[in-house]
Parts: sequence; structure tokens; C-alpha cells
Amino acid sequence: MFLDSMAPLQAEVGYGGLGLRGSLGYEGKLVSVQRQPYPHALSTHPPARVLFHLGGRFAGFKCRVALNDDVSAGASHADFTVLADGRPVATEPHVRAGEPPRTIDANVAGAELLELIVRTNRWDYCHAVWLDPQVHEISNHVPVRTRLDCLGRAEITLPTVLPRADRCIATVVSPGFETMLDDMLGSLGANSLCHDVLLVVFGLNSNAACEQVVAKYHGTLIQCRPHAPINPMSKAVLYSVARVVDARQYLCLDADMLVLGDLRPVFSALDACPEGSILACREGNNGSLDQLGKALPCVYGGNHSDLHRLSISSEEAAYSLVVNDGIFAGGRAALLAVDGVIRAMSNAAAWADDHRTVWWRNQFVFNLALARLGCGVELDSSYNVQLHAQDVQIRQEGARVRAEWQGRQVRVLHFSGGAKRKYAEWQGLFAGVPDPLVGAADCGDGYALFLDALRPWVGRHGMTGLAWSFYGRTTGDTAQVRDPATLPLLAALHYLIRSNGCVRVLETGTARGVSAACLASAVAYRDGGRVVTLDPYLHPERDELWATLAEPLRTCIEARTVDAHAGMTAALAAGERYDAVLLDSIHTEEHVWAEFQLAAQLVCAGGLILVHDVRYAHGTVEAALRRIEMAGYGVVRLWTAAGGVAEDDHLGLAVIENRRRHINGSM
Repeated sequence: MFLDSMAPLQAEVGYGGLGLRGSLGYEGKLVSVQRQPYPHALSTHPPARVLFHLGGRFAGFKCRVALNDDVSAGASHADFTVLADGRPVATEPHVRAGEPPRTIDANVAGAELLELIVRTNRWDYCHAVWLDPQVHEISNHVPVRTRLDCLGRAEITLPTVLPRADRCIATVVSPGFETMLDDMLGSLGANSLCHDVLLVVFGLNSNAACEQVVAKYHGTLIQCRPHAPINPMSKAVLYSVARVVDARQYLCLDADMLVLGDLRPVFSALDACPEGSILACREGNNGSLDQLGKALPCVYGGNHSDLHRLSISSEEAAYSLVVNDGIFAGGRAALLAVDGVIRAMSNAAAWADDHRTVWWRNQFVFNLALARLGCGVELDSSYNVQLHAQDVQIRQEGARVRAEWQGRQVRVLHFSGGAKRKYAEWQGLFAGVPDPLVGAADCGDGYALFLDALRPWVGRHGMTGLAWSFYGRTTGDTAQVRDPATLPLLAALHYLIRSNGCVRVLETGTARGVSAACLASAVAYRDGGRVVTLDPYLHPERDELWATLAEPLRTCIEARTVDAHAGMTAALAAGERYDAVLLDSIHTEEHVWAEFQLAAQLVCAGGLILVHDVRYAHGTVEAALRRIEMAGYGVVRLWTAAGGVAEDDHLGLAVIENRRRHINGSM
């Protein structure tokens, strides 16, 4: 069904009116691109937004996007975005006037609403058009979806559901390079400190050995069928990573690398750079290679005629940052823009294959895209020390491998070009380890996210905000924190719950919500993770703290406005079960004993029952703990040691295993 046959729910355009059925929406003009008329087209001069109701009936949306023929070549450009129920499902950035139409093919399965958005920073004459926009209905047959990378090196088989993560590290492998990939991924896991990223490997005709290496590091393998001979230019599939993986940030690495240091600063640098930036190191770590036009003949075997063949402007030829693409990083919008600009270079693929001995011309195309977008940002050379042009000193310090270059520590060592056998004694160190320590992309550092929210909240409310939390004083009017770097009392709660495998946790006594947020940080990344917290009173500071939490933590908290006994009784009647309970409401013997009896029924066998404020001066919790011990349960009192340095104000925490050890002296 053509979309222009459906009435939009809403339409906003920056000039003229919404053009339907081939109309430009102003002056009676018609849509024409590359001198071809389009009777089915939408014309949306940006800033534009058109909203359609799909009602969950359709599976896909497909069209082509361009700027109309009445705009002079290069005079303007636009970014086209498709949203399904508010979530981006396709983007074509930096579509320039005069270039051929680009194809959008988006999965909108089950979506209620479809939004078409166009933006630009070149408003004049930005006559943006959607050509032959169609939606097709859901069918039982799910076709295999593929996409060519932007330089046409390989056909990528798209997963049914695109992998999603906040951060992604991607690389490429083909048969014969499995050991090199193994070594790189091993060094990445050992030294990068990026344990919570999504690891993606594009496999070109991948074999069982490639698959085993990817599985060893819990990576996601994306199958690719070569459309050109496999050679160094095949790595151009990485330029299209943002069309295959849905992430906020990407770091792309060659497989012929050793990661020797922390890579987190690269991701942090992306946050600090302007939107659309691409980070990369200079080619050959050579500061004198300062113009792209100079690099064309001396690095890429080109000549003056190639400037015309590739439509290189004088400004692009003078672009000063000539990079090596062994490592590059960017946000989603930036990499989609690079992909789109390369796709629009009509002669780039043929030119890249023209030279018989220069097998890295893809890198010049990548550089040209950065120049055309003006988006390159120089990354410190220690992140890509290229051994085809540089020498280093390598040594072992304990379990670490260290490399020094020009008196500096190397973070990433690149066995680039003809340097594959250089320093051979330092290769294979990680590939020989059969059982590396690897993580999963969905097990993020919830405690760090909790602290990220807690610190600004305390900054607004002061230490008094932590009163009646794990850091509260016995006076109840303020708090005491000895170690603000890690807040070890809350860290103990987090890791006690996390290390015990808890998924569902119940808390009595929400107060300002600090401990509930900490508990959420321990279970949020587990399937079914839930923190139910009971308190009959509402504290305004609580909602402010929870609103500051990252979404996974915030959404797993369920607050019930009810007192502890009534709430636990209702949970028991509803058949609810928990892996742990934190009792922290009223600190009297009778109240805690009654809470414990209900908790023992709600918590699984061997689960945790935690009691806070064990030694609260104005409470009688200790008497309740003695009754619990008399009932046959083991009680361990934490933070009550006579020696050492007290981290809390002598409030203490009791840990009880929900399993009776003995009753009246018998086992």
C-alpha cells in the first residue's frame, strides 16, 4: 500500500504544505528526481514531521529518499529518519541535492504509529522527498533480510531483531585469521575494561573455527557473503555497523591488534566531542601527512585524475586529518552519516578495486567521507600504534604486556600491513587461553549507575538526605560517610544481593528510597528483576531520586503504599515469592519478629532475610534477633566488630539464611 493513499494524523513542514501523490506542496510543482517523475511521493520541506496510524497491521516500510531536481547539486542536504512507535528504525543522513535516491527499508512490525522526520541545517531549497513510500502487511513468511555494506564488499545477513546495546565493539574475521581474532579478543577482554559492551564480529564466509572463537568470547556473529574478493578492503563492512547494530556508541577495531590498555576513555571522548564526530588516529602515526590530496598518490596509489573521478573538492583535498581506520569510534548518527556519504559516492567501489597492489584504498574512501562531513577528530596515537611504520619496545610486567613507543605507553598495538609477523614472540599469548573471563553486554554495572544518580541527589539534599538510610546516624537527623568514593555499606548491600543470585527482592520501610534504589541496581539486569518496597508514607525526595536513576533501575522498582505487616500479608495471600527481604521499617522487637515470620514464608529456602538497624539505640531489634536464633535460624551480625574502623554509626546489619538449623537444640 502506498503511504500517500493514507490520511496522515499530523503533518508539519517548514515551507509550503505537505506534498502528496507527487506534488511538491507549493507553486503547483511536481516531484522529480534525476529527471524521473514520481506520482507516489511525499514532499516534506524540513523541519518536517508526518505521523501515520498503522494500527499494528504492517510489517515493513520501504521507500527512497532524495532532494528534488529543482535544487542545485550540493546546494542543500537533509537527514531522513523513520520512527515506529517513537523508536528510530531507519535513518538516511546527509542526503545531498543532486545525488541518486537512497533506499530506506525499515521493520515496523506491529507498530501503531509511523513517523517520517526530516531535519537540516541548510534550510534554503531543502526540498526533501520520500519516493514511492509503501507499507506491506504482516505475513507468516519471514524473509531473510540482507544489506550490502556501503562500499559493496559484502552482503550482510541482518538478524531478525537487530542487536541492541548502549555501546558496541565490532570487528571483522574471515577464515585463516581466527587465531589473530582470538588474540585480539583475548587482549580486549583482559585489558580494555569494557566488560559490559556488546561484542559483534562480522564473519566473511565464516567457518566453524571463526564461530568457535566468537562463541568463546560471548560475541554476536553477523554472517556476511563476500561480493568482492576477500582482502584488506573487506573491513569496509565496519563502516556500515550502525545499520546492523542498534547502539549509542561504536568502537571498531581491526582483528590484527593487541589491546594493552583501557579503552573506556575513547567512549568518554565521544561524549565530550560534538555530535557527529568520528575519532581515529593519523595514518602511520605521521603528523607530516597533513593533506588528503597529498596522501592520494603516496599512500593510495592515486593520481590527479582521481580528484575528478571521485568528485573531490579543493577543500576536501586540503583536509588535514588523514587517518588509519584500524580503530575508529563514533555515535550512531555519525556512523550512519559516514555510511550514507560513502553510498552516495558512485565511483568509489570501482576506484577502490582499480589498483592491483594497493589493497587498502577503502581507507581513502573512509577519509574522504570524513572530509566531506568535516567530522574527523584526532585520537591520540597511543590507541593505534601502527607497526608497518613504527617500532616499539615490548616487555612483560607481571601478568601484563607493556609496549612503549616514543617514551609513551601503548594502548593498542596494530600489526598493520606487512607487520603481521613483527614481534612474533608477543603474538598468540591470549589466543592460547581456552577459558577467558568474559562478560555479557546485558549485565551492566548497576552499582555504578546507582552511584551516578545518588551523587547529584545528595548534592541537592546534602548528607541529611541519607538520614534513615544505611548511612544514617543513630540520632536520625543526618548521616555519616567515611568513604565517599565507593560508599561501601551500600556496595555491600548491592553485592550481597547480586552475588546471591537474587531476582525478586522485598523491602519494608522505603523512606527516601535509597536502599530500594541500591537493591534495584543489583537485580535490574536480570530477567524478571523486581524490587517491591512497602511504606505507608510518601517522601517527596524518594521520587526525585528514583527519577534520576537509569531506566532499567527505575522501572524495576514497585512502590506499594501500605505498612509492612499488611503489605507482606497481602503478598503472601497473592502467592508472591522472593529471593531476599530487607526489613527496615519499625525497629522494635515485636514488629521485627512479626515481619520476620512473614518474611520466612515469602522468601525461598536458603534465601536472604536482612535486618537493618540491629544496634539502633532507640530500638529493640537485638531482642528480635535472639528470638530468631532461638527459633533455629543462623544470624550473622555485620558492622559490629570491636576493632577496625566503623563505616556506619554502629547501626549494623543482620544477615539471616532462611533455613532452620535446629529447633530446641536438635538438628
